[in-house]
Amino acid sequence: MTKEQLEAFRLAYAKSVKKCVKGKNKNGKDIDEQSDWVFFDRKLIQELLDMTDSKSGGLKLYFGQYDKENLDILPIDQKDREDYIGSISIAVAAANKTENGIIDLGNESKNSTDLTRNSGGSPRNGGLLCPPNCNP
Repeated sequence: MTKEQLEAFRLAYAKSVKKCVKGKNKNGKDIDEQSDWVFFDRKLIQELLDMTDSKSGGLKLYFGQYDKENLDILPIDQKDREDYIGSISIAVAAANKTENGIIDLGNESKNSTDLTRNSGGSPRNGGLLCPPNCNP
């Protein structure tokens, strides 16, 4: 994700869920039950941790919401992409704690064209979201 994509993702959340306004699904209907959890695999988490300082590093989690305008941040081959519209989720960023605050690391490019979760940059998005990927 680029900084601009992260900002749009977070803005969609700030305009609705953060203010207790229901998200709208792909058909424009209110979502009555929001996301339960998001799963990020160990490989992604480890890649992000490897970007950080071994003593002051960690992960920063950003709340956001999918809408029709930011759906391109999900992998293009994800079969249920449109089912994410209106759902809150999380973007995960590698970060270091510094004297100036907690600083995100990684992909700083404003012109990134690789929008998949495996782009090698930080922050990352595209974890499995429940719903629609709930299992027992």
